[in-house]
Amino acid sequence: MSATHRLLKFGVFELNLDTEELRKFGIPIKLRPQPFRMLALLASHAGQVVTREEIKEQLWGEDTYVDFEHGMNKCVKQIRTALSDDVNKPVYIETVPRHGYRFLAPVVSKTVLAPPPRVKESSSGIPADLAEMIRARLAARKSTAHQAPTGAVATETVAAGIAVPNPTPAGEPVLVPEPAAAVPAPERDWRWIIFATVLVVALLAFAIYWYLR
Repeated sequence: MSATHRLLKFGVFELNLDTEELRKFGIPIKLRPQPFRMLALLASHAGQVVTREEIKEQLWGEDTYVDFEHGMNKCVKQIRTALSDDVNKPVYIETVPRHGYRFLAPVVSKTVLAPPPRVKESSSGIPADLAEMIRARLAARKSTAHQAPTGAVATETVAAGIAVPNPTPAGEPVLVPEPAAAVPAPERDWRWIIFATVLVVALLAFAIYWYLR
């Protein structure tokens, strides 16, 4: 899609030649591609008679073998329906018998900048899908960090010295030495990790936004 849009405006209607959209008061109106191209052809030659041969050449091609007369009449009917135009008292499309059609309404042609792509954002300014993914990953990390390691229970069971019978002849009990107290690992500051992750994602989203523009 181009960075600019070519528009043809007439009355309350607007033709976007790049997106092939017909709008009335800014609201899209359904119109098939072939009738749209025919309407664009007539509107771009407002006030002039566009012959049936010219329409055939532009829309169907010179070597076409289809019944373009029937197709042309069908396109004109769909255009009049979309524009609410009366065939007996036309405001937009006038039929010139045995020649072609004339677009009656004055047309204004203009070129505007294409609107930037819309990105759904959360309240923090980060795209909603990225924000949801970040929250899910941080929640999973916190859950893993708070779970006790698999061997923790077994280690705590042999915490204090326990008298174990010695099968030696002396029969004296042997004390199992108490293991040295494990030094707790420093607790991670998750707030800094969350802040860094959010900052990186925000910068990435900002870069993508300016690149698309």
